Amino acid sequence: MDYIWAEMPILLALSRFRTLEAAAEQLNVNRTTISRRLKGFEEKLGVKLFVRADGTYNLTAIGRELLVAAETAEASLTSAEQLLFRGDANSGGPIRITMPPHIAPFTAKMFTDMVRKRPEYTFDIVATYKLEEIEAREADIALRILRKPPDYPLSGQMLRTLRGAVYESCAYDRTDAVHVMRHGEVPVSPDMKQALGGISTVHTDDIWAKQELIAAGGIGRLPIFMGDNDARLKRASDILPDAGWRLWMITHEVFKTSPRLKAIMDDIAQYFSELDAR
Repeated sequence: MDYIWAEMPILLALSRFRTLEAAAEQLNVNRTTISRRLKGFEEKLGVKLFVRADGTYNLTAIGRELLVAAETAEASLTSAEQLLFRGDANSGGPIRITMPPHIAPFTAKMFTDMVRKRPEYTFDIVATYKLEEIEAREADIALRILRKPPDYPLSGQMLRTLRGAVYESCAYDRTDAVHVMRHGEVPVSPDMKQALGGISTVHTDDIWAKQELIAAGGIGRLPIFMGDNDARLKRASDILPDAGWRLWMITHEVFKTSPRLKAIMDDIAQYFSELDAR
C-alpha cells in the first residue's frame, strides 16, 4: 500500500496531462524519471495502467478504476489540508515567502511595512528562482516573474506588468560601452545597435551581474524597477514594447482559501495596486 500511495502522483499527473513531458513538468522531474517510475509501478502491480498512442498516454480500464481511488484520496487529503491551514486571519504565525533575489529592491519596503503592520506574524523571506518550494508546500507564497500564469496545482494572481528599457552607465562614455546581455536574450533593436557602433558583447546568466556590468561601463536592457532605482544608471532608450513579463503572486491551490494567507496576500496585492504606474 505504501508503494501504491507513493506512485499516485504519477498516475494523477499522467492521466491529466497525458504526455511524459507535461507530467514531468508538473512533478518537477524529468521525463525519464516519469517513464521509469511508471514502468516500475505497472510491473509491481502486474497490470498496464496506460496505453500509448501518438505520443499521448491513455488510461486502460484498470487504470481508470485506480484513478477514481487516487482522485478520491487526493480530495480527502485536500480537505484535510484546508482544515489544517484554514486558521484565522488574525492568528498570526510563521509565513514563508520565496522570491527571485533581484526583485528585493522592488519589494523590500513592502515587507518591512508589512512586518510593522502585522507583528503577530513572523516572516521568512527566501531568495530563490525555483517554484518547487510551493509545489512541495514548503513555502506559503511565491513572487515570480513569468510570461504565463502558473499551472495547476499552483494558483496565481497577476500583480504587475513589467516593462524594460536600455540603460547605460552615468560615468562612462557610450562610445566605449560594452553590450551586456543575459543568456538567451534577444539583442537590442538594430537602430540601437547601430547607435552603439561595433561594440563588444559580454553575456551573463544573472540579472544582478548584468546590472553591475552595465554600471561598470556597459549598456543593455534592464527592467525599469531595477534600472530607474540605480543612481549609477540612466536610460538610453524609451520604454521598450511589452515583452509579456508579469509579476505573479503564487500559492498552492489548497492554500488559497486560508484566511491567514489571504490576509498577507491581500496586503501584497494592495501594495502593488498603489504603486505609481511605470
